[in-house]
Amino acid sequence: MNISVYEVGPRDGLQALKRPVETATKKQLIASLYDAGLRSIEEVSFAHPRLVPQMADAEEVFDRGSALVMNKRGYDRAVSAGVQKFNIVFSPCETFNTQNMGKTRSEIVLMYKTFMDKVPKSNVRVYISMAFGSPHSGTPRLSTLISCIRDAKMFGDTVVFSDTVGAGTRKEVAELAELAKNEGIRAALHLHHSGNEQRALELVRAALLNGIYEIDSSIGGLGGCPFATNSGANLSTETLVAHLHAWGFTTGVDEEALKAASRIAEQIKLSETVSEIAA
Repeated sequence: MNISVYEVGPRDGLQALKRPVETATKKQLIASLYDAGLRSIEEVSFAHPRLVPQMADAEEVFDRGSALVMNKRGYDRAVSAGVQKFNIVFSPCETFNTQNMGKTRSEIVLMYKTFMDKVPKSNVRVYISMAFGSPHSGTPRLSTLISCIRDAKMFGDTVVFSDTVGAGTRKEVAELAELAKNEGIRAALHLHHSGNEQRALELVRAALLNGIYEIDSSIGGLGGCPFATNSGANLSTETLVAHLHAWGFTTGVDEEALKAASRIAEQIKLSETVSEIAA
């Protein structure tokens, strides 16, 4: 069975870094990921450069993957850059919504309705951030999660359950998979962790056992949400691919070729560490 590895390193992996990453380095990273066989890559975010300076060069960096958009201005920029595949986001946690986007969930959904109706649902993934819990509002109620999934169905054919602060359990993965199945929408999983990738891999196994066959990961484990305290790192693509192959799944990713992208990610992390020490 083939499992879809959805690479988020060029966007989610880089967005919170304080040291600017050169445009040429970002393009090299994206090219190396495609060379390794990855076919689904979130390359950029069309966020306001003041809020996410690392994504200020999105138009120059974008190649052929997908992009995160969070408002009409970002959507228009993305379309002008040639983007056809989009990611959008909201959360059952209203504190996260207001900190991340300056709006409540109902306001965010209403905003998306004003422009996302132009995009085929097959080209849209809808992220539900903090789907497993939030330090602000705790574990979401079942009714709230169902409402979020139904909102997601208005825009895309894939809902991405995001463990933004590493709060998820295997039981909750199974429950969310069942909710998505009942609502007739494909589910994917996005995992953060605080240094314990083994725990994240346990959630991956739970996802596979419950019919979720698309998993987000970030090359070198780069990333974390700049709008969520203690969001930790992303599950690394190298770790995910190696374990999927060991478990008998196919991914289309060449582990040897992936090393070139890993080296670029390590150079980026090293530059960030040096910058922090210097500061």
